[in-house]
Amino acid sequence: MTGRLKQLVKEVRDYWGLRRKQPIGKLVTILRKEGFQCPHVLSGIGEDAAAIDLGGDNIILLTTDAIVPELAASNPYVAGYASILVNVNDIYAAGGRPIAAMVNVAFSKMEVGVQFMRGICEAGRKFRVEVVRGHTTPDAKANAVSASICGVVRRDSYISAGSAQRGDNLILAVDLEGRVSPNYPLGWDTTTQKTSEELLRRYEVMRLFGQQRLLNSSKDLSNGGIIGTTLLLLEYARMGAVIDLESIRYPHEITLRNWLKMYISTGFVVTTTPEKSETVLKMFQKHGFAASSIGTVNQDLKLRLRLGSEEETVFDFTQESIVAPPKPPQVRGLGTGSHKLC
Repeated sequence: MTGRLKQLVKEVRDYWGLRRKQPIGKLVTILRKEGFQCPHVLSGIGEDAAAIDLGGDNIILLTTDAIVPELAASNPYVAGYASILVNVNDIYAAGGRPIAAMVNVAFSKMEVGVQFMRGICEAGRKFRVEVVRGHTTPDAKANAVSASICGVVRRDSYISAGSAQRGDNLILAVDLEGRVSPNYPLGWDTTTQKTSEELLRRYEVMRLFGQQRLLNSSKDLSNGGIIGTTLLLLEYARMGAVIDLESIRYPHEITLRNWLKMYISTGFVVTTTPEKSETVLKMFQKHGFAASSIGTVNQDLKLRLRLGSEEETVFDFTQESIVAPPKPPQVRGLGTGSHKLC
């Protein structure tokens, strides 16, 4: 047992999806020291979607992502689709609704640009997001695609990624009705074979969680995998946790070692109080997710994995960091007040 757990910890730590995030910390440090701070920004770095307060009952949500160059080069249609998908997930993770997208495409051959746009349009129709702006580089040396999405959420329904509390249950919710992606062996595709109505019914649960104030924190599953996503949530909240690997549900055709690293296109890691956990689990299940409580949040600033009776530390925030974002104090005090518009 010990050998298996140690190997899982090693693979999670060495996984490129997690390692590629660690240089972000240096850039965040520059932003902390040199970046301008606007009073309308309630929370930014560290969130899946930044919260912008412009007055009134609603908060503007902003998020952005670029697709890995390998996918942009090998399958521009899928890359274009993914550029919208990953941003949609960020908006819903914050309890919001995505509205409009801005895209950036770069290519050397027009047929590549056409495939980018066809994938973008397919995702826009499926997730009901309109593309309203963009930038095109038609003479680039390499293919690239990225997108930004604007969304909206009521100020009393916003879910931060950084408000996990000691004693919270850590809940993993994923859509198991999918397939291994034909374009990426460590991708679990849950969207391309579903209708818009089926997908939006699943995502609607995140908005309900926000409206009913059932979650303390939330993150959508990123290409860092289940453990990598949980690490980002815990680092932002300045918390630790113990995850019971045997409580994680996954498709029978996939091994646990691969499932922990997979990009799951519809899934969330959330935290809530023990008193609300059963309600959260039932609501996830009602909306088509396989959900389970996989651990407990604590204050020891470490993420430990448990397998059977044994535990191993996968990350110690007292010794190292990933993104190390600042924790905005405004999030905890988010109420009905607002800044006057400039």
